[in-house]
Amino acid sequence: MIGGGLAGITTAYELVRRGFETVVYEAREDVARETSYANGAMLTPAMSDPWNAPGVYKHLAASLFNSRSPMKLRLGTVPSMFTWGLRFLRNSTAARHDAATQASYRLARHSLECTRALREQLGLQYDAAARGALKLFHSQAGMQGPLAMARRLEPLGLRFEVLDRDATVQAEPELEAIRDRISGALYFPDDESGDALKFCEALTQVIVKSGGIVRTGTCVSSIAVERGKVIGVVIDQELHQACAVVVAAGNATPQLVRRLGITLPIQPAKGYTLTFDISHLERRPLLSVIDDALHAAVVPLNARLRVAGTAEFAGMDKTLHAERVENLLALLGDIYPHIAAAIDRRHADVWAALRPMSADGLPFIGPTRVPGLFVNAGHGHLGWTLAAGSANLLADLISRQEPAVDPGPYRATR
Repeated sequence: MIGGGLAGITTAYELVRRGFETVVYEAREDVARETSYANGAMLTPAMSDPWNAPGVYKHLAASLFNSRSPMKLRLGTVPSMFTWGLRFLRNSTAARHDAATQASYRLARHSLECTRALREQLGLQYDAAARGALKLFHSQAGMQGPLAMARRLEPLGLRFEVLDRDATVQAEPELEAIRDRISGALYFPDDESGDALKFCEALTQVIVKSGGIVRTGTCVSSIAVERGKVIGVVIDQELHQACAVVVAAGNATPQLVRRLGITLPIQPAKGYTLTFDISHLERRPLLSVIDDALHAAVVPLNARLRVAGTAEFAGMDKTLHAERVENLLALLGDIYPHIAAAIDRRHADVWAALRPMSADGLPFIGPTRVPGLFVNAGHGHLGWTLAAGSANLLADLISRQEPAVDPGPYRATR
């Protein structure tokens, strides 16, 4: 297993649970130190729609000259993203986007069930909350698109409620300060939240106690193949034998498999998070609140509050741009002005993560054309949401069990 983030750790657990001898190799000093470290903290099947919605090209083109655009394309990355970008746009037709949204939702719903089962069966502690989420709107016109999407997913099991201004404030009393600016909201009762880092650390302990091995600070340089079949991985020029290899290394996945003639259209999409200590506040938000227009959210994590969002296509650059941080600070001020005034911005934990995003908005899960080589990568903004379900699906495929969801839409060879 290559990769010790959400995808790798959940997959390792599923394989250990099925009796496979499993070794996880993670290049960083500990598990979940890349994208999984301080992500958006939401498990949200309700947000299953990929970001390449019809008309997305207009937003990307305009973002070249707008530093505050929710989805930002950096001019310098355009040449390197050309091929991926064409695929991204090709999949933005209404029919393809709708099909991808439905496939994403099916996996997300299964994944949430898997996450709940892990939490209950293993007693995992990760600041989990199962109170649902609010998608907030400042006009009725702004609600129409998301409402139509919710109605399309309703036959697949999505539960939601349309709230007016008063009902929105009743659901989240801390929104009282902006009551006059709220038009309404969509409430998704099945959405959850939690700290992905704590989840990975807790599940790693279970893996090790169950006989699995997790080796951090260990960089896999290549995947070894002999006579067309995987035989292991190479670390410091030494072969470590294995009958199968799973690559769940996020943005590093395409590079590792490219040497074997496999192309995975995955590009990093930088997202930012700010995390504040709010333990001193007498009243704290209860629900995750999403601003759909900004691709951003404010998420309670017990005594902390996380502000997450924006999408920036800037290659592998993790530079923290001040204007993107200001976007999130402004969002916090717009939604919870009293909280923004009561916290010390200087003490915010600022984080930028590179979400591995596929060109069609769906992850790559399953076997490749190289016998013994499997992948689990490309989950984009739904990495936390899809982690447990993707791992469960891949482990079913490896152990040749009947999967709970159709693996077709996520196949690695598509």
